[in-house]
Amino acid sequence: MNSPFDILKKNPEGRFCWFEAVNDLESANIRIEELTALSPGEYIVFDKRTRNVIPADRSSLRLDPRRE
Repeated sequence: MNSPFDILKKNPEGRFCWFEAVNDLESANIRIEELTALSPGEYIVFDKRTRNVIPADRSSLRLDPRRE
């Protein structure tokens, strides 16, 4: 199965690099929280279906589903 969401992390040069694929936004929220604890940085989710970027809310590390 092809996962519809990709998690990307901003590298030191300012470009976003693919990190991993997930099946839904809830999984993305959980995984970004885990990743941030291990490797702080800026993460986003890319929705391959709509081609939209869904930024994480910096205060809570939750994705804003209104941007889906």
